[in-house]
Amino acid sequence: MTMKVGSRLGKELNYCMKRLHLAVPIILITSFFYCCSPKSLPYENGPVMSQKNITKTFQPILQFMDYQPGMSFADVGAGSGALTVMMICLMDNSTVYIQDIDTTILTGGNLNKIIAFYSKQSGQDLKTKNKIHTTIGDVKRTNLPESSFDLIYSNGTVHNFTSIDSMMTDLGRKLKPGGQLFLRDSFKNDHNEKTFCSDPKCAKPLLTIDEFLDVMTSTGFKLTKQTPDMSGYPVFGFAPVK
Repeated sequence: MTMKVGSRLGKELNYCMKRLHLAVPIILITSFFYCCSPKSLPYENGPVMSQKNITKTFQPILQFMDYQPGMSFADVGAGSGALTVMMICLMDNSTVYIQDIDTTILTGGNLNKIIAFYSKQSGQDLKTKNKIHTTIGDVKRTNLPESSFDLIYSNGTVHNFTSIDSMMTDLGRKLKPGGQLFLRDSFKNDHNEKTFCSDPKCAKPLLTIDEFLDVMTSTGFKLTKQTPDMSGYPVFGFAPVK
């Protein structure tokens, strides 16, 4: 389907499509049109969800990661931080880092709008309830603080990592003893087939699950848990090998 839109709306629409590809395709699709309506955008770059859908979408993910109040948490490759803030609505007394490499998408002004919007919608002061930080990294490192996190989560980023070995090694150094890394992405089924990310702006080649697990093993991780389907895509949990 081809759509002709104005430059600002087109940018927002393309961003929504990119994040929706690996976010929560069934639930978020109803919010997508609201998110991309120029008359109702409460913030730039990211979908908009009701509190009911936030709970329905992200509570299972947090439960799968064994999140507990008071944990330190990082979302790597978080884009604008909209999806992270939705998860923060379900967190309590946590330190949360929102990380990305794109300073045109992850901006303080827009993030403040996102936090204000969901604070009002959820009826809670998210900045008081949790400590929220932003970090800008690069293709080889996150620039997150060392040995600081109980949980690190990353959604739809594995196939985007251009220096995947360096990035995974870096992520391992950011976890506390006993901390875990959770990765959600799409994968191809056959080693010989050429399969790419469905977002035309990305179009990066996908790994097979076996190739992905080999990378994780070679960079010092062991698989701790997995689910074949979390809102349409598998999620894998890893712990560093001591």
